[in-house]
Amino acid sequence: MAHKAKRHRPTVNKHINLALQGGGSHGAFAWGVLDRILEDERIAIEGIMGTNAGAMNAALIAHGLTQGGNLE
Repeated sequence: MAHKAKRHRPTVNKHINLALQGGGSHGAFAWGVLDRILEDERIAIEGIMGTNAGAMNAALIAHGLTQGGNLE
């Protein structure tokens, strides 16, 4: 019987709240930053809000987190 190795998952050690600003270029730039935050398993997003383009990003991130988050 083969023994399966357990995959080590880092412990969340930083809880953050995000406030995203509006503006088309700011909204586009924010996606790169948000992507890196979501990839880092040590960070948990507790709250997120924004204005204009930031609100659109916040809504998409919040929806994704409620649908299972970044657990690909």
